[in-house]
Amino acid sequence: MHPLAYLLVAVIGLHLVSCSPSKPTASSNSDPDTDSPHQLQVADIPHVIQVAELSGHTGAVYTISWAPDGNSFASGSSDGMIRIWDATANEIIRVIDGQQGSVWGVAWSPTGNQLATVGSYGTVKLWNPSTSEQLTTIQADLGGASTIFCVAWSPDGTQLAIGNNSGSVLIFDATSGNEVESWPGHIDGGISTEVIAIAWSHNGKSIASGGLDFAIRLWDPSSPTSGPVLRADTARRNDINGLAWSPDSHLIAAASQDGVSRIWDPATGTLVREIGKFGGWKRGIAWSANGQLLATTGQDQLVQIWDTETGAQLAELSGHAAPVWSAAWSPDGSTLATGSGKYEISGGDTSIRLWSAP
Repeated sequence: MHPLAYLLVAVIGLHLVSCSPSKPTASSNSDPDTDSPHQLQVADIPHVIQVAELSGHTGAVYTISWAPDGNSFASGSSDGMIRIWDATANEIIRVIDGQQGSVWGVAWSPTGNQLATVGSYGTVKLWNPSTSEQLTTIQADLGGASTIFCVAWSPDGTQLAIGNNSGSVLIFDATSGNEVESWPGHIDGGISTEVIAIAWSHNGKSIASGGLDFAIRLWDPSSPTSGPVLRADTARRNDINGLAWSPDSHLIAAASQDGVSRIWDPATGTLVREIGKFGGWKRGIAWSANGQLLATTGQDQLVQIWDTETGAQLAELSGHAAPVWSAAWSPDGSTLATGSGKYEISGGDTSIRLWSAP
């Protein structure tokens, strides 16, 4: 992991390729487990344009998380700061000093009243996003590790999952701060034990973690035992740098060090699809709210949008002038936010860009 490493004209060029006519979708008022297929045509994908370029961070923007209402989002950076942005006015609402080192993970609670952040300081910090007040600090037993790289809320907002550089996945009660579960899972294979990515399924039944052991590990939040392990090609370095669940919680997508993003069926352990090609690392990965699109970002400084059913590339967006670490769709799927920067180096393109999305 830790991939070491112009402004655009008014409208960004969009390169479209043909795609399969069939793909699944989830309607807003139906059960995602029973939704019928929807016919997606190229005509359904409008021209995607950059609608804003936001500056403020002085380091790489490692993480972005939207508020549940979609009116604002938070970003965390290697500059140690958390910034909260108004997504309508495209301006900073407030700045929070993360207090020590890089901010690797930011996660907005499902209730919208708390913001969880993790980073080089080895604790989980909870903030009031409306006032910037620090509500509490959760002291994690990291087994000698010093960095927490990722954080995710349970869908009901009662628990937090984190991954750290000792190879552990830990679950905490969000109210008491007590440790609920600890899984020392990422301890074999690869080049290191660091857990870089974590994602809690939307149905609450599964947690996926990934890291430098080249594996996606699946955990049942209610069980003390480890779950299935998903691994692709281990002949080359294949860190799992980012994870995203499909809206129906049936599939998990992973951004990898080898430049290929992979979609898995965790129920069967089947590799469903490989997206992209071998090359520079990928880290940002985000599934659209309707389940039809996957956004990926990485070392090549591009933002790419893919058809999740066929793996066809629908859009390739340029504009960032540094590796793109983070990607997050707004809850309604209308806007994609991406953040860039050089690894632990100040200056350069440390922007957040907002794109009008399909």
